[in-house]
Amino acid sequence: MVKYSKAIFLSFSVACVISIITCIIVDFAINRQITWSAYAILSVPFGWLILSPLVVKNHGITISRCSLTLFVLPFLFLLDKITPVASWFAPLGIPSAAVGVPIIWIIYLLFRFFKFNPWYKSAITVFLVGVIGNLVIDYYVNVYLNEGLISLSTLISSAGCAVLAVLLILQGRKRAKAKSVSQ
Repeated sequence: MVKYSKAIFLSFSVACVISIITCIIVDFAINRQITWSAYAILSVPFGWLILSPLVVKNHGITISRCSLTLFVLPFLFLLDKITPVASWFAPLGIPSAAVGVPIIWIIYLLFRFFKFNPWYKSAITVFLVGVIGNLVIDYYVNVYLNEGLISLSTLISSAGCAVLAVLLILQGRKRAKAKSVSQ
């Protein structure tokens, strides 16, 4: 497995470099300067920093999440500098990262260390991402855009996620009850 991990890591790294070079060449051929390829120049290394630790045998997922935690704010800061809309990093990027990164960690810890019904874990995940994360990030987006507090579409999607979370809990209870009856 170790030799496969090295091959996967090397292949992924080469693919990342090739994709950046390809974007730069095409951008220069079309625009005679770096325009949209700046997003690839910034985003591909960010993706590499987050995904490449996954080939580490024992702690790849943890290292990957640590990498995300460490590099998400610098990535968003640099992205803010190259996007045409200026100064969204502090009012939008930091709050979004402050919501998203802890949710990712909570979900990881939930599935990694807690030994209870996977249907309940799925319900918690849907609720965290689809209700809490969705509503909080939408709030910051709307405040940044001066469009009120929460959009109707976000309320509808969050309500759908809340219903799905309840359905997952009910399915978990049904499965647990069926399992206890069969034992």
